[in-house]
Amino acid sequence: MKDSTRLMNVPPVGHEYEPLVQPIYQTSLFRMPDYSTAVATEHRVHPGSYYTRWGNPTVSYLENQLSLLMRTERSLVFPSGMSAITTTLFALLTPGDLVLAADTLYGDTTRFFLEDLRKWGVRVELFDPADASTLQCCGESRPALVYYEALSNPNLKGIDLDGIQAFCRDVGALSVCDGTFVPPFMRKPDVALADIVIMSLTKYAGGHYSVFGGSISCNAALQERIWHTQSLYGAAIDPTAAWNLSQGLKTLELRLERQSRSALQVARQLQEHAAIEQVIYPMLDDYAYRHLTSRYLDHGGAVVSFVVKGGPTVVAQLLERTRVAGLSVSLGGIHTCIEHAEAMSHSMLKAMDENLLDTSGSEKPDQSLIRLSVGIEDAHDLAMDLMTALDSL
Repeated sequence: MKDSTRLMNVPPVGHEYEPLVQPIYQTSLFRMPDYSTAVATEHRVHPGSYYTRWGNPTVSYLENQLSLLMRTERSLVFPSGMSAITTTLFALLTPGDLVLAADTLYGDTTRFFLEDLRKWGVRVELFDPADASTLQCCGESRPALVYYEALSNPNLKGIDLDGIQAFCRDVGALSVCDGTFVPPFMRKPDVALADIVIMSLTKYAGGHYSVFGGSISCNAALQERIWHTQSLYGAAIDPTAAWNLSQGLKTLELRLERQSRSALQVARQLQEHAAIEQVIYPMLDDYAYRHLTSRYLDHGGAVVSFVVKGGPTVVAQLLERTRVAGLSVSLGGIHTCIEHAEAMSHSMLKAMDENLLDTSGSEKPDQSLIRLSVGIEDAHDLAMDLMTALDSL
């Protein structure tokens, strides 16, 4: 046998003892031990070792971590948060279905509901997630699904969780919650946010701004339905990305505790500055939705939203004068990021038909709203950075 052939058949190196860190199975496929096993695995749901588009041991490890933290039977991991959202909705909906979606959703999620889903024949109506009585907007029609965010992006709007869940039980609708802004360790562990909880793992879970990912957590039956669509659409995460996310999850609790403490300190100092019109943070005494979020929040999280006086021109000046807070569009990680929501994370709403947005009732961010994601830097340094930038306006 030639060396070129022998090289292709070197057996994997085993280990005498269990590795402390889950290995990366950076492979697209697995060699099956025999024909009958190969045929049987071909017909399994989400096999862990067959073809990585269907499953992979490193990916399964991350999914098991998420199921443990989310207290659900199953989880699935995707290459991005938007991939998790779109794949899940395509798996669960058919033309003619009615969906009730919250009127305060992330910009791309809003576009997907109001443009893409409607093109596929799905009916979409919006409701106020802070007032479950607005779910009656569907009249006599039975919704297939109710979709909301645990805290809205970027307005940090709370939800009437008990009211929404009661409505879903009464009408037999699935509840789907984007829990990106309320990851494990930030919410009360005994509170279920929905039948299906979606997260952008790019944010808090990964935590280091080094990897993309998304997930869904739910019961086994729903996971199987969604997995079939995931594997068909090819929405598979790379094993190395899954490995990075699994490492990030291990420090999530520690990071989140520090970020929440720092965010509350910064939010209180922002309230005292004359250039600030409004500060929004779940743990502030004047937070408008405290009566709702006390039901499911343990911590306030990293995100502080605030409105600066003077309009978009002043916003631009402020964002260019911070030094600790970097002008970046994401959130939840170890570095502090600051952005103009209307012009950055939610700029995609500008590409939508204004009449469509106005008639749908979708809420748009205030033109002067700034979203600050507090990292793990020293809270005093961060507060001084913001105060100095505000003083210079």
